[in-house]
Amino acid sequence: MAERIILTVEKLASGGDGIAFFEGQAVFVPFSIPGEKIACSITRRSRDYIRAMPEEILEPSPHRAAPPCPVFGRCGGCSLQHIEYGKQLEYKAAAVADSLRRIAKIEAVEPEIHSGAPYGYRNRVQLHFTDDHGLGFMEAESAASVRAPGCPLAAPCIDAWLKKQNRKSRPDKELKARIGERDRFVVFGQDERLYVEGIDAKATAVVAGKKYVFPVRHFFQSNLAMAGALVEDAVAGLSGERAVDLYAGAGLFAARLAERFRGVTLVESDAVSLEAARANLPAGSGKFVPTDVEAWTGGATAGAARGAPRIDCVLADPPRAGLSTATRAWLKSADIGAFVYVSCDPVTMARDIGELARAGWTLDSLALYDFYPQTGHIESLARLSPPGRQAQGG
Repeated sequence: MAERIILTVEKLASGGDGIAFFEGQAVFVPFSIPGEKIACSITRRSRDYIRAMPEEILEPSPHRAAPPCPVFGRCGGCSLQHIEYGKQLEYKAAAVADSLRRIAKIEAVEPEIHSGAPYGYRNRVQLHFTDDHGLGFMEAESAASVRAPGCPLAAPCIDAWLKKQNRKSRPDKELKARIGERDRFVVFGQDERLYVEGIDAKATAVVAGKKYVFPVRHFFQSNLAMAGALVEDAVAGLSGERAVDLYAGAGLFAARLAERFRGVTLVESDAVSLEAARANLPAGSGKFVPTDVEAWTGGATAGAARGAPRIDCVLADPPRAGLSTATRAWLKSADIGAFVYVSCDPVTMARDIGELARAGWTLDSLALYDFYPQTGHIESLARLSPPGRQAQGG
């Protein structure tokens, strides 16, 4: 029988779980809210932390809300539908500031947070075939999947399509006949246009008034409204001769940098996405490098020793793991005018910014963009300038 404990939740972790403390250890409690007193059962113990599942809310928060999704708590896609949306934003901003204080040793950071629609915002979803022959999402902390009657987070065209499919008893039979045998697939939609992996090879999206074409099965931003705000802010005030876009993808940022710089180098290991970027940039404005960032920065470091030209701006949008040790070392050694850092993980971002700050870099600004309401995830946009340089843009 699982050990039962009573906890008072103190804060929200960057991933969305509540954090409490028991016998000197941090306890992560999903679906909880700071200030709540909860009876929990321990599900996992390690040397560093405990995980516990709530059994009874003894003292509920006044900010607790009724989740609109019938599979919330079972589906692994959302973790915060039980919290009023305005309070979600406060908790996320606090988690980012806490990471910067603890890890980067940067105090008194109060980032501005930008938000949009709390539901119906998601333009890209990955669906799984379920054991009952339907469509759905992965269950929380499980290898199984749950059939979804719809998805309140999905863009209306995706939500309507999912509902229509799952009203059938066996939608998997018809779909697999069209897209082939697979466990999961991507659906992308904007306005009324829907693209399905296996049926459509490419999709078209409009972000901040600019059209992008990209492979359906490859990564593209999931919240186009917030992506537009982020892209415009990321490039605001920037200009010069040379820019570099690390983890360039299909050219979301590079297409806008190309309007402001004489030349843009795009570094991307996914050759298919990079080929899409070639079509999304004006002819002759980009240099396309189909390799991973570490290999490119290693070569750039060697080039710097031979007097490589100055880079006016580096923009990086890395995966959740953040910047590698080699990339951070290159940033500190290269002749760079400004660094624009887009991050999807506050912890790895704080690690990276902290290392640059200790090398003399200045964090000029930090803004947050709530790409994923009802989840613990948040996008950050940081602008940094190297030692002895003035901030550009803003």
